[in-house]
Amino acid sequence: MNRFFLNLQFLCFVALLGVGTTATATTVPFTENFSADTAQWLNFNGAAPLSFSATDGPDNSSYASGTFNFKDSIFGAQGPVVYRGTTSVLGQSSGGAFFGNWIADGAGKLTAQVRHNAPVPLTYFTRFAAPVNFPGATAVHFAPVLLNTWTEITVDISATNPQFVTFEGSDFATVFGNIGNLQIGVSIPQALAGVDQEISFDLDQVSISAVPEPGSLVLATLACCGVLGLRRRRVDG
Repeated sequence: MNRFFLNLQFLCFVALLGVGTTATATTVPFTENFSADTAQWLNFNGAAPLSFSATDGPDNSSYASGTFNFKDSIFGAQGPVVYRGTTSVLGQSSGGAFFGNWIADGAGKLTAQVRHNAPVPLTYFTRFAAPVNFPGATAVHFAPVLLNTWTEITVDISATNPQFVTFEGSDFATVFGNIGNLQIGVSIPQALAGVDQEISFDLDQVSISAVPEPGSLVLATLACCGVLGLRRRRVDG
């Protein structure tokens, strides 16, 4: 009987880890500028924080960075995660601002500035996952990021967004109803697979913005129609 209650307590503890480690609400809008430190964002294997740099960001600002060596990588295999925003009992990246129910909290778009020094262009992806890191949704940024060029990557948080290539057997509502991990990585290019070379990956201005309100969309549509109508009248005149 005592063993039964001990097992029950253990199961309850595990359940609490999976459910209670997200913030009560996602902060929308929010931008992580890494203005003072790396805000508890972690490296490729989650074993250490990213490195902090005070200058040379997109606006000559501060930024966070990590490294990865492709020597043990196989072309066509799952690419590495190079930045990890995570929530756990040990702490939360960005104070937990990115974690919670993105649907209920009105999260509409994720953007980030990324840079690398690989000798070839790299294709980035973003993975959104539950606090226990499963299930998750992966969105691919189809335009490759060039060498030593700060580039904005963007994901619209929508079930119909073609960037989402997998929900890992789950669905949009389940994944985005409980975000506890935010991971950005790259696909393994054939030119780097198995190559013993340390590549730097830089990150800044990770931002979450709100879904536009219906009224705002209507106003924007009317404004566009007005501009088009004005241009047409000028052409006709």
